[in-house]
Amino acid sequence: MKIGAYIKNPALLRSLLRKIVENRLPIKLLSKLSDEVDVIITDSPEEIVGKDKIALIVKDSETIDRVVEEVKLLLKRKIAYNILAIGIDPGKRIGIAVLGDGEFLEGKTFDNNESLINYVLNVLEKYPYNKCVIRIGFKEPSSSIIAELIYRNIKSTYGRVDLEFVSENKTTKPPITPMKPKHKVPRDVASAIHIALKRGLRVEWENA
Repeated sequence: MKIGAYIKNPALLRSLLRKIVENRLPIKLLSKLSDEVDVIITDSPEEIVGKDKIALIVKDSETIDRVVEEVKLLLKRKIAYNILAIGIDPGKRIGIAVLGDGEFLEGKTFDNNESLINYVLNVLEKYPYNKCVIRIGFKEPSSSIIAELIYRNIKSTYGRVDLEFVSENKTTKPPITPMKPKHKVPRDVASAIHIALKRGLRVEWENA
C-alpha cells in the first residue's frame, strides 16, 4: 500500500512532516495529485472527489495525530483496533498505558487526576477502535475516585467504553515479551501495562 500527502497549508505540512519523521512512516510528499498512491492525506478533500483513493482528511493540527494512527493501522491492514485497552495504576504517581490489540502504543505518568482524564480523552479521540476497556488497578480510595471521574467525563460520551477494577497482584513485574515496548518505560507505566492485560470486575454507577 502506497501512501502520499497532498497538503496545501504550510503549517499543517510542517506538523505532518514532524510526525512522519518521528514515526518513520513511508509517506511520500506530493506537489500534485498522483495515481501512484493508494491513500492520500490531504487538507483539500474537494480535489479528490470521485477518485478511487482512500482519503485521510487533515482539518487542523489536532487531527494530525489521529491521521497518523490511521496510517499505522492501514499499514497493518487494519482500519481500527478491535480492542483498545487502557490500564491505569493509581497512586501518588499515576501510571497509564495504552494497548491496541495487545500491542503497547504509549504510556505516561501523572501526579493529578485532572491531567489523567484529559489524557484519556485525547487517547479516545486519537486511536480508532471497535471497543475500549479502561482497567484500573484496585487501590482504594484512589481507584474509586478515578473510576467516578471517568464515568462523569468519559463514559457518557464514549458508548463503546467499559470500565473494570483489576487486582494489582503481580502487576509490577517487567512487561511480557510479546508486547514489550521498544524503549524502557517508567515502573508505573509497566504496572499499568499489566493492569491493561488483566481481566477485571466490571464497574457501573447507577446515577453516573
